[in-house]
Amino acid sequence: MMDDLEERLARSMHGAALDAPPDANLLSQVHRRSGRYRRRRLAVQLSGLAAALVVGLPTVAVLVHRSGSVVPAAPRPAATPVQLVPGFPNPVFPYALPPADGMRAPVATLEPGKRIAFFEATDLRRQADTTVTVTSTEPVFTTAATEAPVQVRGRSGRLRTVDAEPAKQYVLYWPEGPDRWLQLATDDTYTREKVVALADSLTSAAIPVLPPFELDHSPAGLTPDTITASTMSFDDGDFSVVLRRAYPLPSTTGQVAGDDARLTREADGVRLDIAVSNWDAVLQITVRSPLAITDSDLLRFAAGVHILDRSNPR
Repeated sequence: MMDDLEERLARSMHGAALDAPPDANLLSQVHRRSGRYRRRRLAVQLSGLAAALVVGLPTVAVLVHRSGSVVPAAPRPAATPVQLVPGFPNPVFPYALPPADGMRAPVATLEPGKRIAFFEATDLRRQADTTVTVTSTEPVFTTAATEAPVQVRGRSGRLRTVDAEPAKQYVLYWPEGPDRWLQLATDDTYTREKVVALADSLTSAAIPVLPPFELDHSPAGLTPDTITASTMSFDDGDFSVVLRRAYPLPSTTGQVAGDDARLTREADGVRLDIAVSNWDAVLQITVRSPLAITDSDLLRFAAGVHILDRSNPR
């Protein structure tokens, strides 16, 4: 009996030995199996950690916010309501050249950061078109030129000469005072000495900047930044009136002074387009955020915009 049991036990152990991996592979299989178990445990731990983070996210965010390491988004500025006041006081250009034969009266305009006066020559044999520009900072030029230092109006200036056809272009610029720079631009109809003499002859003046529209009302407290033959705008263009070449309105929401109009509001502001029939143009009035204006005030302002003959749609 014992011999039979021992024989069966020996055969069983021999079979197990035949099925076992070779010695060289045994340790690597153990390592692989151990690695699989370890990865499974890590995946379970990470899943639990992620769930904990999701559940605890609001608390973590509050703690980070309280620590000051995260700056909350700035709230949107409150809208500034536009108040309309009667009329429009014209800005002025503060300098003038002496009147001269063969020169028209100056035309003053306003562009962002610039006040400009254009003196047009009618006698091109003896005179030249001249532009005087006032800025609050030193001008920056991109055109290649030669420069020479000059004394002008008791100050140190520079005279730029640009080689161009049919005439060389001169630009004389200098600091007129604190936060004020002047430029005088003309061509070689004049000698360099004459250019400096023209600058020396500038006198204080108040040349009105003539707008392209007559306004029954204007936005109170807003500073005009652009006045040209087609545009009047205030506060860096946040409130603007532009005469544009005619284009079809996709739809209409009413009429202004008998002309078809379309008023649209979006997140960044409101726009009113008016198809001005007797000008073959569109008057476009835009009020951008953070400014705000009611529909009734916008329509009242629009009804008081009168296009002048000196206007020129763009």
